[in-house]
Amino acid sequence: MGLRTPICNVCLKSGILCQGCEIKLKEGKISELDIKISRLLFELAQKHRGLEKINFKRAIDTSDLIVLIVGRGEIRFVVGKGGKVIRALESRLRTKTRVIEEGTETRKLAQDILTPAKVLGVNVLYAGGKEEHHVRVPRPHLKRLPASIRGIQSVLARLTNKNITVEFE
Repeated sequence: MGLRTPICNVCLKSGILCQGCEIKLKEGKISELDIKISRLLFELAQKHRGLEKINFKRAIDTSDLIVLIVGRGEIRFVVGKGGKVIRALESRLRTKTRVIEEGTETRKLAQDILTPAKVLGVNVLYAGGKEEHHVRVPRPHLKRLPASIRGIQSVLARLTNKNITVEFE
C-alpha cells in the first residue's frame, strides 16, 4: 500500500510539487510543514520498517511543539522501535514532536500531547451557553510539559475545535 501523505508520491520522490499539490498548497488545504514532514517521513521510511504503512494526515505547529496526525493504530510506527524514528524527526525538525491518532477523543488527545505529564481528567463546563473543556493535570507535573501551556492549549483547541484550558491541581 505504501506511505500515504497529503502530497502525491510523485512530489514525494521528485522534491518538486506537481500542479495538483501546488493548488492544494495555495488553497490552504496543505501547509509547507505538511510537505516538509511528508518528505522527511518518506526519507525515514527507507531506513525504518513499518513507516511505509502509515497514513500521515497533517501537522500542526506551535512555537515550541509540532503535532503529527496519523491514522488509527499507526502511532507505534512513527515512534519506532525504542523511539528511534521520533527522535530522528525531532532532531531534523529541531523541536519537540508529538504523534496523535486522527479522530481521538479529548482525553486521549490531551494525554498523547502532554506526555510525560499525566492527565487526571477532562471536565466539561457549560456557562452562558458555551461549552468549556478543562484538562486537569497534577501541579508537580508542570515541569514535565513538552511545551508552553499556551502552545498546548492552542494545539488542543485547533485539534478539537473546542475551548480548552489546561489547569493544575
